[in-house]
Amino acid sequence: MSEDNRYSRQALIPGWDQNKLDKSTVVLVGVGAIGSYVATILASSGIGKLVIIEFDTIELSNLNRQLLFRNEDLGKSKAETATRRLKEINPDIEIEVYDKKMEDVSAAVYEEADVIIGCLDTFIGRRWISSMSLRVKKPLILGGMFAFLGDVQVIIPDKTACFECQPLVPDEELAQACTPFGEERKKEREEEEEEAKLPAVATLSSIIGGIMAQESLKLILDLGEPLENYMFYDGLNNATTIIPLARTEDCPACGELYKLEQIEFVAHPTETIKDLMLRLALTYGLEKPDLMVGGKILDVEKSVENQLKEKSTAFILDKNLAKPIKIVVKIKKL
Repeated sequence: MSEDNRYSRQALIPGWDQNKLDKSTVVLVGVGAIGSYVATILASSGIGKLVIIEFDTIELSNLNRQLLFRNEDLGKSKAETATRRLKEINPDIEIEVYDKKMEDVSAAVYEEADVIIGCLDTFIGRRWISSMSLRVKKPLILGGMFAFLGDVQVIIPDKTACFECQPLVPDEELAQACTPFGEERKKEREEEEEEAKLPAVATLSSIIGGIMAQESLKLILDLGEPLENYMFYDGLNNATTIIPLARTEDCPACGELYKLEQIEFVAHPTETIKDLMLRLALTYGLEKPDLMVGGKILDVEKSVENQLKEKSTAFILDKNLAKPIKIVVKIKKL
């Protein structure tokens, strides 16, 4: 490495390995407010390959905090526009783009990552990417913001609490999107009512995005200690709180009971599959689950006794899950 080059200043950091960084891959899900700062930092740092997954379009209200976009970009793809700007920042990095929903991207793409970063503004989205991280056994960094409040969580599969087993249920406003939806997301949700306008400021985007990018660099280069493993930031009161979260044995996503495939769920012989699925949805916080046995989706109108046997192995499918939950059905009369 020559004495003066793009990376010469960061190369002075003890333990920094630019060659290792050059060979690494980060999958970035979401390139909006926080994601644009994460992407800019990683591109400037010389990440070898950046995979961007984002299907939304650029809205005027994005421009106060999404630094990769301009007035002339309104209505355009965030993924394609961000890629063009990042290439201007550093033409030497490789960028792979998926202008589609994260659920529609092959698991093989996530498996390629050294680190997955989720800059997602919905509770459901974070749950899904957390389950994918567990499925492919890749570290995940999550972040979110609301006005002057922000949070970051680092998830190391089989070592730290995942998003599913953490006890920190967000406030109602934190579970909503911080960004008004672009045209593509509006179509997906088929929203007729006006969307809630939620507060968001560039200072929080830069702070949370900076911390997330820093955590990813630490993980890739094995520098320092990773965040353990949830941080809450209050910008108005200059307060940072770090909470070590413990894994829970009965977490349906990463718990030992789930890994050992010993989760039993009681079903009543006379109830319908629809009633059973409602209870499953309430138990696991799912949206619209299906139940599959032997590769067949069960008929929701038929009774349990007509389709399930004692100790049947069933899989719960839901769009909030990247990996089905496996259960053993225990039939018990009321």
